[in-house]
Amino acid sequence: MKLNHINLCTSNVSALSTFLVDHFDYHVIQVGKVPDYDGAVGAGTDFAMLDGADGSSLVLTQIVSPGPSSYPTNFHFGIAMSSPEAVHAKHAELSAAGRGPESIKSFEAVGSSWTAFSCSLGDGMTIEVNHRSLKSDHGNG
Repeated sequence: MKLNHINLCTSNVSALSTFLVDHFDYHVIQVGKVPDYDGAVGAGTDFAMLDGADGSSLVLTQIVSPGPSSYPTNFHFGIAMSSPEAVHAKHAELSAAGRGPESIKSFEAVGSSWTAFSCSLGDGMTIEVNHRSLKSDHGNG
């Protein structure tokens, strides 16, 4: 079994697509309107399908009913970077682009050392950019 895709709902499909393409090596493979099949929720609204350089897939669909976000406060999705230095470089890139990422944090959790930060994507959605090193990677055992 393999996870096929994650659907993220957003008020601006084009803007979120552009952000993921410009900053996280995704590329758009299809855009259009959600088809009307068997009473599909959101039929006729915008969508985009993106593939990542890592083989991951995201589907972005337009929020059907405007209003407060339905994402829980702690909802986020994470992007793993190759090193702590790559996390710092991505933070600098997003800061320069005016995206206002939170401060970088380093911490220990679940047997690993983490370097991470979060960045709001709007609509109650957050992306976490991180690198995880197993403690054994540092010779700590």
